[in-house]
Formats: sequence, structure tokens, C-alpha cells
Amino acid sequence: MLTSSEKDINLPAMPPATPPRPPLVPERSDFFEGDAPAADKVQAFLARALEAIGDGSATAGALVPWISDALLSNHSVKAYGRDFMDFVRHMQAQGVTPLGVTADHVKLYKRGLLEAGMASATVARRLSVLRGAYEQLAAKGLVSWETAQDIAAVKAPGVQKNATPSLTQKQAIALLQAIPTDSLQGIRDLALMSVFFLTGCRVSAVTGACVGHLETDGVEHYLNVTEKRNRKRRKILLDAARPLLAYVAQAGIKDDREGPLFRPLRPNGLGLVRRHLDRKTPWRMVKKYCEAAGIDPSRLGSRGIGIHSLRKTAINDAIRNGASMHEVREFAGHADIRTTELYFIRKEEDAEVAARRIQIRLTGSRGQ
Repeated sequence: MLTSSEKDINLPAMPPATPPRPPLVPERSDFFEGDAPAADKVQAFLARALEAIGDGSATAGALVPWISDALLSNHSVKAYGRDFMDFVRHMQAQGVTPLGVTADHVKLYKRGLLEAGMASATVARRLSVLRGAYEQLAAKGLVSWETAQDIAAVKAPGVQKNATPSLTQKQAIALLQAIPTDSLQGIRDLALMSVFFLTGCRVSAVTGACVGHLETDGVEHYLNVTEKRNRKRRKILLDAARPLLAYVAQAGIKDDREGPLFRPLRPNGLGLVRRHLDRKTPWRMVKKYCEAAGIDPSRLGSRGIGIHSLRKTAINDAIRNGASMHEVREFAGHADIRTTELYFIRKEEDAEVAARRIQIRLTGSRGQ
């Protein structure tokens, strides 16, 4: 909640009004945008997608509870739906219905994906989708448990854990400095990127925030976010508070407490649309401002720099500046500290840092 104490904060002076210009990056709405999709919306999506093959109603009905309840985000719903439908279309081309699939079909599908050059992580995710889907179909009596177990036994390709690349501290600062703040969009983008770097939040937590989720204790400012598994967390904003408050003031949304915090621009670049940013807009921002800072986003790591790279950058920077692994686990909201450890990029100089912490030292003449 923003209070009257804000009046005492020295916000940076806003630039004089300038003629509107086109948005710096395209902004489009996305599928399943907004609140979590209802069960009937999920079923309608699956039923339409499966209608052409004749058994869409039964298959869709069996998968709805799993998709609606087990998958905890709109992003997961969309990704799992697309992966499952890709497999269904592949089977349809061979004259095989979803309920006629065997483990041999899945093995051949896996081989085809790998031979087509698809990343091992993507293939592993698609196999995970099929394991879950056929477990649900077996539970509803639509396929045999033996079939579901055989599909579950198809081995996924080896995957490098947490291959998301991160930025160095200098690169992160350069990215922020590359954002022009002579327009409302630039002011918004600086606020958004700063929040990602300082809070280490996942993209859905930040893009799903509302204006009323901001609060202050008179000294620090905080953003209340909803993380995975519907966990509510209060994230201190620190240096991200200044650009964020500047954006709220410039956008004129301070009193719209129930409205989205970060909003897309109108197609003509004049003003904001009262809805949440979709997940792809921050991803495009990172690519855009990396290039503006002289950083090739496609050359850092096999996956290239994306929005999740900002979260990994924040985690690594905290550790390298003295935060313990347990402190960073809490900061990142990881249930298991081993997940936090996967985020940390170990470097050759870490061995030297460790060696300097060893206190086995000879003193006096024998130490000379």
C-alpha cells in the first residue's frame, strides 16, 4: 500500500512531455491471459483440439482435472496443452488415436524429435507430459494400466540441470543503463527490469502483481507477490523502489489499487491498457535491452538470455556478494536448497576464494 509518506521521497524529475513514438518492443496479448483458466475453459480447449479425431470428449474429460488442479500456472497449462496436442497430431498423421497409443509409438516419437534436432530438455518435457496424460487416462479406465506404465518407462534423454544462462554484474548494470527513460514505456521498462533484478521473482509473480500489492513501512518499500503453489511473499524493493514509484506516478495508476501494476502500452504508444503484461513481453524486453547494451542474448549459454536469466543473475550476485546458500534459498523461494545450488554458476576463481578462507597458517620465522 502506498501511503502519504511517499510525498517525502525525492523522485527523479520527469522529463518534459515529448511527442509520442512507437513502442520500443511489440506488445501482444497471450493465450490464457489473466486469471487461472476455469475447468470448463480447459475442457473446451481440449475438446476442440481433439474433436477431429472422434474421441475428443472422453479424452478431454479425463485430462481436465489433472490440467486444472495439478498444473499450478497458466504457463504450465498452455505448455502442457501444446505438447500433448503436438503428439496427438503426430499420431493422427499415422492413423493412431490417442487411446490407441502404445509405448512403441512414444519411443518412435521421441526418436523423431531428437533426430529433428529438438533440445533434450524439450523432449524430456514432452515425455513428462505424456507420462502424466496417460496415467490420467488409465485412471479413468480409457487405456490399460499396463499401457500407461510402459509409456512411463520410456527413458527421457539426459538433460543438463538449470542450463539457463545468467548475466554478470557488469552486464546487468549495462542492461539497465541501456533503457531510455524519455518515454512512459522506458520508465515502465526500467522499473520492471529493476524489480526482476532486485527481487529475483519468477515472471508470473511480477506480471501478476497489482498496484495495491505495493506497501511501505515508512522506510523501505515492498512488493507482495504470489509465487508458485500460491505462496504469498513480501519482497523488499531496495533500489528498485525509486524507478518503480516513478513509473507508478508517471503512469497515473497510484489510486487504481485493484488494477495491474505493470501494463502493456496501447498500440499507438499513447497510454496503458488496463490489463497485466503477458509473459512474452518481459522476455522480449530482455532481448531488446541486451542488444542495446552490446550483449548478444543468443550467445550466452545454449538457451540464450531470457527473462528467467534475470532471476538466476540475482541469485548468483547475492551469493557472490556474501549471502549464504540458506539465505538465498529463502530469497528465491526454493523448497529444497539443492535447487538453489543448481542455480549457482561455479567458476574457477571460487577455488581460490575457498583457499583464502583456510586459516592453516605458519607464523613467525618458520612461516617466512
